[in-house]
Amino acid sequence: METSGPGTTVGVNVSLSGTLKDQNDISVFGMVEGEVISEKSVTIGQTAQIKGPVKGELVTIAGVVRGQVTALEKLELLETGKVFGSINTKNLVIHSGAILVGKTEMPTGEDTVSPETEESQSDASAETPPVEDALTPDDE
Repeated sequence: METSGPGTTVGVNVSLSGTLKDQNDISVFGMVEGEVISEKSVTIGQTAQIKGPVKGELVTIAGVVRGQVTALEKLELLETGKVFGSINTKNLVIHSGAILVGKTEMPTGEDTVSPETEESQSDASAETPPVEDALTPDDE
C-alpha cells in the first residue's frame, strides 16, 4: 500500500459524515461528523467544525472540535481553536484565546499517582481553610 502522497483535504464548503482515515496528513476546513484519523498530522482549520474523535501523531486545531482528541506526540490549540471534549497527548501547547472544555491527560510513561500520595494530597487540601474564611474583613 502506498504511504506517500499529498494526504486528504476537506474544503471549506464540504460537509462529510463518516470516518475520514488516511496514512498521510489530513487537513479539514469544512464540516466532519465522524472520526478523523491520520497516522501523521491532522490540521483543523479555522473554518472547520468536527463532531467526533480526532486522532493523529501531530494535531493542530484552529477551528472547533466536539469530541475526544488524541495526539500521539503533540497537540497545539491555536488562539481561534475550541475543543469541547477530552484531550490525550504527550505535549500540549495552548495559545492565549483558545478554549478547552474537558479533561486533559498527558501520559508521562511513569506510573500514575499512587493511592498513598492521593490520600496525603486530599488530607492537605482538607486542612486548607475555605476562601470565604480567609477573606473575612477585620473589625474596625
